[in-house]
Amino acid sequence: MVKFLIISILTSLLAIESGQQGDVRPKDDGTWADSLVAATTAQDSLRMCHQAAQRSIFADTVLKYSLIEASIAERLKDSANLADAYSTIAWAYSHHGNSDMSAKYYEKEYALVSKTKDTVRIAKTLYNLGCTYNDLNKFSRSLHYYQQALMLFEKLGDHSKASQIQRDLSYRAINMKQYDIAYEQLQPAIDNDRKYNDSISLAKDYYTWIWLHFNETKNKNSSSELKRLDQLADTIGMIARSCKDNIEKGLLMFDYYHIKTILYGKLYTLDRQRWRIDSAYSFCDKALEYQSAVRSVESIVMILTQKAQTSYFAQESQIGINITDYLKQRYIDSVGLNRKMEIYKVASQCHEGVEDFEKAYVDMCEYVKCYIQFVSSQNVMENAEFTSKVNMLKMQNEQEYEQKQSQEKMEQQRRITTLIIIVLIIGTILLGLTLRALHLKRENVKILNDKNQQLSRQQEEIIAQRNVIEEQRQASERANLIMYQSISYARHIQSAALPSEEHLRRIFPDHFVYYEPKDIVSGDFYYATQNAGLDIFVLADCTGHGVPGGFLSMLGISAIKELLKNPEIDIMPGIILDMMREYVKQALANDEEVAEAMANGEESYSTADGMDMSIIAYDKYNHILRFAGAYQSLYIARDGEITRLKGDRMPVGRHINESAMFQTQFFNTKKGDMIYMSSDGIPSQIGFSGVKFMSKRMIDFFKSNYALPCETQKRNLTNIMNDWLFGATQIDDLSLVGIRITE
Repeated sequence: MVKFLIISILTSLLAIESGQQGDVRPKDDGTWADSLVAATTAQDSLRMCHQAAQRSIFADTVLKYSLIEASIAERLKDSANLADAYSTIAWAYSHHGNSDMSAKYYEKEYALVSKTKDTVRIAKTLYNLGCTYNDLNKFSRSLHYYQQALMLFEKLGDHSKASQIQRDLSYRAINMKQYDIAYEQLQPAIDNDRKYNDSISLAKDYYTWIWLHFNETKNKNSSSELKRLDQLADTIGMIARSCKDNIEKGLLMFDYYHIKTILYGKLYTLDRQRWRIDSAYSFCDKALEYQSAVRSVESIVMILTQKAQTSYFAQESQIGINITDYLKQRYIDSVGLNRKMEIYKVASQCHEGVEDFEKAYVDMCEYVKCYIQFVSSQNVMENAEFTSKVNMLKMQNEQEYEQKQSQEKMEQQRRITTLIIIVLIIGTILLGLTLRALHLKRENVKILNDKNQQLSRQQEEIIAQRNVIEEQRQASERANLIMYQSISYARHIQSAALPSEEHLRRIFPDHFVYYEPKDIVSGDFYYATQNAGLDIFVLADCTGHGVPGGFLSMLGISAIKELLKNPEIDIMPGIILDMMREYVKQALANDEEVAEAMANGEESYSTADGMDMSIIAYDKYNHILRFAGAYQSLYIARDGEITRLKGDRMPVGRHINESAMFQTQFFNTKKGDMIYMSSDGIPSQIGFSGVKFMSKRMIDFFKSNYALPCETQKRNLTNIMNDWLFGATQIDDLSLVGIRITE
């Protein structure tokens, strides 16, 4: 029922996407839906939702499947997959511009991963929280999470992530116009990335440095300075093109084209060369091509705003108006205050450029509202707190460095003093020990001489005992080898007594025999023959296994062959079992036991020796199956259902109810029916978990495999039993026969 509900919800979502998004949904949603319907467990559905969310490039699709993934993971109490789902949901909300919900789900993820020992995952989650609260302008909380993440990444030796956090802090300082702090945060990242020769991180550092320069100097750039920055931007592009990772390459190419757009717009204001405007437009369009790597609304708005600004510089303000109108209509509610201010400011400039002063005034009013909101008391307080904490951390680091230097000097002096004291103590002790050793040496020489003589005598005794033990070991190994060779030859004899595969196929063309003895020889045996127009198969499980079971099995094989080769015998499985019982009782009777029982007036005596057995006789012309069983049942699989014919609850041998006759049962067969016979070894086998396999699991195997080819069924059964044992001890012989009705 749970599976049905999950599949219904997911397939409904697929239908909604196909109707609302058109080509927007992932191209392989259809294939994924087919796979989902084929899922057999809630765990499969969880995996399919996770794959669908990861494959999609659209935040709406990612959010839908991740929410369902989280719901299933909560029901399964799967904390690992639940944490992954929370992370993906938070990402989707952030790319919708809903940073509040993004922060909520990153906090949920952190609550789960913080209970684990996965330091890498904890550090990444802390970093995501720092970024999200930074977007929410909650700078104090952002700095708190950034600092925790930075400490963990430094502890892990992940210099690339540590540099990323320092760049983020530099961006934060740029937005607050704290340019000195921005340089202080960025410089360690540059030094670190140069030290480790990390070209990708260094390219990101250069991008941040150029962006910092643009914001610090505004429109005071000289032509030579801008050209120098252009060369640095080309370095970013060169690193980006050589990058082998597609995601990193996309991110760097986006940064490169964004910087080039700004540079050529600024250069045009200096030399008024038209080709620079065309290049700026081209760079902007190329940046938009790579924005999918960034997958951020902010990135789209940033590039389009810059394109509008460029059109204003080129006195093509109508292009800028079209762009800013599109941004106000589509994205104005999905970006932060900084980006809103830029949109309204550029829109006002462009309207002024086409002399539409009324709209320019309206946009400027909106810009002022955003600015007032940005510099509100709360933001001012947050900015001040951020600056204060950064300065405090800087002072704290300096104090810690000085304190560390002082402690190292004191520790060095303490080590030297301790070393001198230790040397003096050791010298004194060595002197005393030397004097004592000289005194004891003379006494020890005498004691050693006495002990050497004693050890020599003991060594001679040990050598003599070792020789005796070695002779006994060799004799034991010879005896074991002879016994093993004898049992191995017994196995050869037993195998020769069993019907060959060619013989079985002549009688039952489509069948399989799963036969796994516990020891070298087996207490289970099977036999097949034809008599009176009937195809006959016998499966027996003798008392015990190994050598005792092997003796009984050879007795049983001889008896059943002798009975079934008689052309005049009535081929009724129940009658054959009665005859086998009498044969076993006589073969295993002990004359002294019988005499004693008769002398005491006893009608019978007990013995545990005997066998469980099932016999089928198939009339392929009339399609009738005859069956009788001694403590064994017959299973018939047809159309997904299993019919069980229970055998009599008495063995082939002595029993309290041995006067009762074995019953023959009849069953009308159909072409394609699958017949199974099994000893009790498989249901009774205890697996590695300490649980028996049981008949229910065996019947489940019949239901799920009966339609498969017999060879495939045998292979699947072998794999199932190997997995079930998984190192556990096999406690009995395992036998199972499957026969397909082909006529």
